[in-house]
Amino acid sequence: MDRDVAPEQRARSVLQYHWRCWGEWQPENWELNLVVVRDGIVVGTQGIGARDFSIRREVGTGSWLGRACHRQGLGTEMRAAVLHLAFAGLGAQYAVSGAYADNSASLEVSRKLGYREDGIERHAVRAKPAVLRRLRLTAEQWQQHHLVPVQMEGLPECLPWFGLA
Repeated sequence: MDRDVAPEQRARSVLQYHWRCWGEWQPENWELNLVVVRDGIVVGTQGIGARDFSIRREVGTGSWLGRACHRQGLGTEMRAAVLHLAFAGLGAQYAVSGAYADNSASLEVSRKLGYREDGIERHAVRAKPAVLRRLRLTAEQWQQHHLVPVQMEGLPECLPWFGLA
């Protein structure tokens, strides 16, 4: 999220992003963005998406969690929930993610859940160079680090939307 814009513009941008994801959803190219609600207030978002999932069996994840909720286990819980969807629900073989090198909290969540380093990417953030650390998790690694109990309901009816029969 761009911290350099007014809150109204940021809110509009977030809505447009989510509407675009819903409007462009295809079974071969999808992105599911979920919210994390605590005491009736949205405190974070957790996304999961894939291209050609039925062939590649790989998902990508991304998240945002408000600073007031850091260090309370929510980041781990929200990532664990979408990983459960990916591996137990959709039959994924791999999950990939990434975090900027200075985002130690996100990197810590990934390591706790079993992700391993998968290289780096160089980006430009606010007109300065930034290093993104790529992370990869296999189904086997997920099984070994399955820390958070998760329940799913109603998934079988949705499988065609994810490119699965």
